[in-house]
Amino acid sequence: MSLVQITESPRVQASEEIRRFRWRFPLLLVCLLVALTWQVVMRVNTPAADTPLGLFLILYVGSFLPYGLSCVLIFCTPAPRGRQRWLELGVILLSGLLMRALFLPLDPNLSRDSWRYLWDARVTLLGYSPYVYAPFDPHFAHIRDFILANSRFRTAPSLYPPMAQGIYLLSYLLAPSNLPFLKGIFVLMDLVSCGGIAYLLARRGGDWSRCILYAWCPLPIIEFALQGHVDASTVMFCVLAVICAQGNWRGSRVATGFLIALATLTKIYPILLLLVLMRRRDWAMLLTCVLTIFLAYVPYLILGHGQVLGFFSTYASEQQPNAGPVYLILAKLQAFIPNPLAAKLLFYAGELVVMGGVALGVLWMRWRKRISVEASVLVLYGAVFAVSSHIFPWYVPTLLPWITLLFPIAWRPERRPLSIGLAALATCYFTCATLGGYFTHTTPDWNLYYLLAYLLPLLLLACATSFAWRQRRVKAHSDVKSH
Repeated sequence: MSLVQITESPRVQASEEIRRFRWRFPLLLVCLLVALTWQVVMRVNTPAADTPLGLFLILYVGSFLPYGLSCVLIFCTPAPRGRQRWLELGVILLSGLLMRALFLPLDPNLSRDSWRYLWDARVTLLGYSPYVYAPFDPHFAHIRDFILANSRFRTAPSLYPPMAQGIYLLSYLLAPSNLPFLKGIFVLMDLVSCGGIAYLLARRGGDWSRCILYAWCPLPIIEFALQGHVDASTVMFCVLAVICAQGNWRGSRVATGFLIALATLTKIYPILLLLVLMRRRDWAMLLTCVLTIFLAYVPYLILGHGQVLGFFSTYASEQQPNAGPVYLILAKLQAFIPNPLAAKLLFYAGELVVMGGVALGVLWMRWRKRISVEASVLVLYGAVFAVSSHIFPWYVPTLLPWITLLFPIAWRPERRPLSIGLAALATCYFTCATLGGYFTHTTPDWNLYYLLAYLLPLLLLACATSFAWRQRRVKAHSDVKSH
């Protein structure tokens, strides 16, 4: 090879790379136009609550097609550079906001939980504990209106932790009885999550635009912007906690513990982030987290005279068909034990062994730096869902940020093993497949749901494990030969 060829080859490769990603942005705009058109069609065909949902559910599932094509485009092409990188990220985030804003004015139709949020805020402002008093309590006869009429579980007290209650209170104080305003707060939190994912990608040297996996996903768009679920705040606090944990500035450990506590005070399972983010003798983070959680419960301990669990214990022990696979298996085994007490003990012991074993395994690997943060979070949250008594579609968007960070770079497969990419794909599929739970209301075939939502991802994870084991053996064999 001549000197001219050697000196010119980098320029040729650079120009080829520029040509390769020049068409990415126009194609992304085409995908955006299709996705937005689909969202508009969904909005026009969004039925009112307690009316047939068949067409809307079909459109909901169909919206994953333009979304999937957009993700394939971003994940399978090189990232742009310079101003075009910022332009592409801006388009993704602004269009994500637009997709969510389309559904903000509409009332929720798949779930009535967000109406209960407003009711809880009203009860707290009256000086009562939502963990003690149910909506049909005689104390509230004088305030029964459209909020109560649209709520569900009217004979049960609340189960939402104090930070969630704080968000409801803030929304109610700023805009009383205004559900779109509360949903708008969740949308803003969701956009912070999108920006946080882009930041984590940039920090790892990845393609910022990969945040499209979350920003354009129909699941958080519908479940947070239309249905108005509080899980949007959980996702945001978890992402911000991971960002703070990677900082070296003074007070970063305290801030991390505080954010983990806030996430735990919206849903309980984010407390597991302590296992992922805590370093040895990291007392500042641990004490901040524990103290924040305790102080948040103090007002409700006073209002409720020590009662703060509300409906949670009943909710967690309910045996429902949308439970996790481990929960379902243990429930089946429980039926074969004639002694009710022994059956119950076996059930709880089985859940404790599964969850405790996974938690200890992740902690051991984290301390030895054998597993990444995103993989640790996915494993722990996946174990939580596996033993959970309920898995609703609005629960699982919390997996999407970590899937985004775990996916390998398509055009550089040497950066991540095939097994990791397959595991990320399986988790992403499971996240989207939980939508099948909505169809069981019209055709209650839970066996088909288990096949599609549980069995197929488990098979993919088994294949990923097999590939990982084989790669490990090949590496060990090559190391032996090199020595």
